[in-house]
Amino acid sequence: MKFSSINQLREDSFLAAKRFPLSLISAFLGSFLLTYLIEIDEFDQQLSLVNLLLTLALGVPLFFCVDILIEKLKLDFTKRLFGWGIALIILTLIYFSFPEENTFTTTRIPYIRYIIYNLTAHLLVAFLSYWNEKSDLTFWKFNENLFLRIVLATFYSLVIFTGISLALAAIRTLFSVEIEPKTFFEIFIFTVGIFNTWFFLSGVPRNLEERISLKSYPKGFKIFTQFILIPLLLVYLAILYFYGAKIILTWDWPKGIVSYMIIAISVLGIFTNLLLFPIQDQKESTWIKTFYRAFYFLLIPLIVLLFLAIGIRIQDYGLTVNRYIILLMGIWLTLIVCYFTFGPARIKIIPISLAFFMIIGSFGPWGMFSLSESRQVDRLEKILTDSNILLNGKIQNEVFWEISEKGRLISKSPKEINRLSQENLEDVNSIIQYLEDYHGFKAILNWFEQDLKKLYQESSNSSSRFFRLDYGKFIVESMGIKYIPNYLIDNGSINENSISWNAEYDEVKVISGFDFAMDFNFNSGNYEKNWALPGTSEVVVKIDPELGILYFELEENKIEFDISALRSALLNQYGNGFVENIDAEDMALEFSNDSVNIKIQFQFLENDSNEQDFFDHLEGTILFGKITK
Repeated sequence: MKFSSINQLREDSFLAAKRFPLSLISAFLGSFLLTYLIEIDEFDQQLSLVNLLLTLALGVPLFFCVDILIEKLKLDFTKRLFGWGIALIILTLIYFSFPEENTFTTTRIPYIRYIIYNLTAHLLVAFLSYWNEKSDLTFWKFNENLFLRIVLATFYSLVIFTGISLALAAIRTLFSVEIEPKTFFEIFIFTVGIFNTWFFLSGVPRNLEERISLKSYPKGFKIFTQFILIPLLLVYLAILYFYGAKIILTWDWPKGIVSYMIIAISVLGIFTNLLLFPIQDQKESTWIKTFYRAFYFLLIPLIVLLFLAIGIRIQDYGLTVNRYIILLMGIWLTLIVCYFTFGPARIKIIPISLAFFMIIGSFGPWGMFSLSESRQVDRLEKILTDSNILLNGKIQNEVFWEISEKGRLISKSPKEINRLSQENLEDVNSIIQYLEDYHGFKAILNWFEQDLKKLYQESSNSSSRFFRLDYGKFIVESMGIKYIPNYLIDNGSINENSISWNAEYDEVKVISGFDFAMDFNFNSGNYEKNWALPGTSEVVVKIDPELGILYFELEENKIEFDISALRSALLNQYGNGFVENIDAEDMALEFSNDSVNIKIQFQFLENDSNEQDFFDHLEGTILFGKITK
């Protein structure tokens, strides 16, 4: 009897392994795989393993659903194998839906769809075994047991991880033992991935017919909801109501973030009502009963505000994946409010309907991915057509490219020849960058005469290529339009002259044909520097920013270098914005005569001022040599 608790723990562990074998196997394999990826530290290069890791993570709830459903329906082992087979097929299809490698065409869509499927699998855990039962009491009791077990498993896992981490930290401090930081992360992975999962599964109730009663209702739930959750919800609801009143009084359109706040508060309120479900009709809980009945009425004005806010965003900027999800959640909330206000108020409809909406919205021409892509492409097409940049399905004044010997894309025609208003310019850049992140450019590549995908891919695959052009920037510039980075859009302070060019840097340099190397760092307002060279007169270098000329003076030599011409050449070849690893020779100026040999190698050129068309900052090295006859 002394070790009864240990024996009970061991018995529960073996029973969990027997009841949910594939869920445990998925957790074990996923934990070891993640640890391996941390050890080799090559997440980007091992995308197939990352995809396998995500698939294993999804296998934990999916196999759990199968096992619970088979157990609930009391089916035989053959049916269980059949269920596992279906789950394996689903996981295999999801794995092969991921991109095989991380390329310039990789988008977020497969991973967003994965998140939707993962959330759906967790919702299935909640209702799959109880979807056709008339009473909600067994459904609520089952989910109460799961919720409490998750809380307990999380608490134990954190205590174990903290204890082991503190022990290792003490060993490292007291005995000077080297322990890598990633070791602590790996301990966390095994604690959460293996112990937490196994402990949770060992506590899953075996009696799936158990019903909740007033006597068995946890008092902690009542205290937590009555004195913490409900007051907080009322505060948040009051804030949103005051914000709605502000909109009416000032006629100031609602901000987009209010949609996210309304959804978050609505979900929290629905969760609170789920916790209160078994005691909602108790006479002793008048305050709780009032809130339970009133909450869905209080949501009605907020849902109107949600649709107003997201409608304005869609009207101004078009439909995107995020806005589709917000709109879908708004429709779901509307139906839930109507159902609980006028319907029979069965609580299992909440996870069932949410899972249904998520799955329906994830595929098909009506889905979030297809519909948002077509709406954004249509919006882009309208802007370009109205501006006479897109005519008869083809881009006018298209910028043509060629690949240099070093694998760089170099324009053969002038850039930024097509002009747009500032608003349309920002919209075009925003749409292109959105398409790059979520959908790719397949829908618009036929607008161009060139095969831009092939050009970019051949340039990217060049072994001698050091300079990487952003794919979205490449598409925008091919349209003959000025590129604006995403972080500058909508900030109200876009500088047409913004430039930041960095030359490729070699730690080891071979200098021949020169006697001296002089580093310089010129900032706006300080464009002059002197050097005293051994055995010769003083060197003076100064810049005239208005003329864009650098003057090099030494004895009778007074040499001019045209920096403005260099600036124009770099703009034509690399464009504006932040560009790294430019070929050093492209950022160099040279002069040679019978007496001197001079090379000015710029390392960094920057202009971020709205007041001039030159440079605020110039860094580099001047190489100087005297020619002896």
